[in-house]
Formats: sequence, C-alpha cells, structure tokens
Amino acid sequence: MVQIDASHRPAPDNSPTCGPKQLNATDLRRLCLEAGADDVGFVDIGRPALDQERNDILAAYPRTRTIICLVIRLNPENIRSQARHISSDEFHHATSAVATVGRSILRSLNALGVRGTIEPADFPMDMGRFPGKIWNVSHKIMAVEGGLGHMGLNRLVIHPQFGNFIRLTSLLIDTALDVYGSPLEQSLCDRCGLCLSACPVGAIQRKAPFDFMACMTHAYRDNFIGFMDMLDSLLRSPDMDVFRQRFSDRETASMWQSLMYKMNYRCGYCMAVCPAGQAGHFCGSKKDFLQEVLLPLKNRKEQVYVMADTDAEKHARTNPHKEIRRIGFSIRR
Repeated sequence: MVQIDASHRPAPDNSPTCGPKQLNATDLRRLCLEAGADDVGFVDIGRPALDQERNDILAAYPRTRTIICLVIRLNPENIRSQARHISSDEFHHATSAVATVGRSILRSLNALGVRGTIEPADFPMDMGRFPGKIWNVSHKIMAVEGGLGHMGLNRLVIHPQFGNFIRLTSLLIDTALDVYGSPLEQSLCDRCGLCLSACPVGAIQRKAPFDFMACMTHAYRDNFIGFMDMLDSLLRSPDMDVFRQRFSDRETASMWQSLMYKMNYRCGYCMAVCPAGQAGHFCGSKKDFLQEVLLPLKNRKEQVYVMADTDAEKHARTNPHKEIRRIGFSIRR
C-alpha cells in the first residue's frame, strides 16, 4: 500500500479522531492509480472557477476542501460499435469500475483519518430537484480544473491520452493538498466537425449553444422522458391496441430492458467519432476511419426521437435512414 506523507494536527478536546491537515499530492496520485484509476486530478474548493458550483458541492459534503477527480478509460471500439447495446454495456461497466475504485481510495484515506464521500458518476441523482440541476458535482468541470482535459465541441472532456473515451467521478474529502492541478493550456479539440456530422438530432453546433433537450430526448429515450411518455400514452389508451399504435412492441421491449438491466443509451455517436487524443486518433487513414466508424453510425437504420416542430426534428428529417418518432410528453416545472 502507498504510504502518504501527511502532517497531523493535535486532536481537539472531545474529538476522538482528527485527520491530517495536509496530504502530499504526489503520494495521493500514486495511491489513486494503484487503486485502479487511469488518471486523477485534484481541485481545491476555494478556487474562483468553482464559484457557481461550490454551494452544491458543500451541500453534498459540507467539510469539502479537496475534490479528487477520477478517470476510468473506456474501450473505444465498444463505443464505436453499431450494436448500441455493446456501447451501453461499456458505459455501465466503466461506471461501476470508477465507483469501485473511488470507494477503495476512500477506505485507504479513512485509515489515515481523512473523511470524505464519493459522488455517483451519473445516476442516482437528486430527482427531487428535477427538472432543475439534479447533480451536486459537475464532473466535467472538475476534470477540466484538475488538468485532465478540456471540453470539446461535443461537450465531452477530451483527455490528452484517452481522448473523450473516459468515465468520470469525483471524491470530496475534508483535507487539503500541498499541490493542486490546473487547467491544461490548450484544448485537444480541433473542431473537425465529425461530431456535428454524426449527431442525428443536430444538438451540436459550431456557433450555437449545445441543444441539451434535443440530445436528452433521443439519446436518453429510455430514461425519464421516455418513461413518462409511455406512462402518459398508457393512461390515455382505452386498450392495448390503441396503446400499440403509439408504442410499438419493440419500443416497449426496449423500455422494459432499460428498467430491468440499466438504461440503453440510443446514441453516443459524438463520442464514437471523436478522433482527439491518442486513443481516439484515426485508425489508419482518415478516409478509412470515416468509412468504418462515421458512415455506419450516420447511415444506421434506427428510430430517432424528437420533440415536434423543433430544429431537432428538422435536422433528423434530412437523414433518410432515420425513422422520426415524435415525443408527446413535455416537461412541466
């Protein structure tokens, strides 16, 4: 086990334990990597870049002094697969892996008297705040601030080595470090536009904000919006024949699978086609990459889910390989 250099302060009266007042960042990094992380970054709670995030972080763990951002790499070929259940399974395994690594690190830190908590990589979140911000820690912001990469045009963090093929989570601990990370000087995203080309709903634009609702409506179809749409249709249908006019058995089976075995993501194409970073670089020539990765996903026959009369619907209808499915449910605040 890695030994961490930690300076201790005397335990105050009536306090059974008191951890170190500072940890050595080099030793902590080594501990995290030996626990299974593929990379790690450290962020101090007081830096100005966290001004809009600090209250939520402290609501999750009021004693937070340091945020440890963990990286677990994904298998790029799984993410690029036309069999999208393979891609979804890769996400879920990496999510479990980063949670396991985080808990192992916390146990080691607990032995030194360091206290903390780990935020989920994605779900569960605080749905009592829906449809507002349902997460407490923005892992992407922590990764950027910790020097693990920059946000690409596809709104994913691009790591220098692993590209955007990463899963992130954050540990909140009550102890300061001697050295913290800082953002990288340069982004690895060269704005090549492959993610724009691959997105079936046009959620990514060069000169416009990311269309979060367009992305969520399609990629997260078997999550909350799709579930509520199904529930609404079920309650409004007088019998199963009418319900099946709105929801095919294929769609019902997909929802059932997501409820039983974890959600199936319907997209992730923007990640699949990103060539940035060593792991994402073109496999051979750019021409071969477009033929083997981009075009099979872009031309894949599938259902694309959109809100009616939106820019997402207009964009989706330009691709003859996609079957457009309008969503009847809308979010109410």
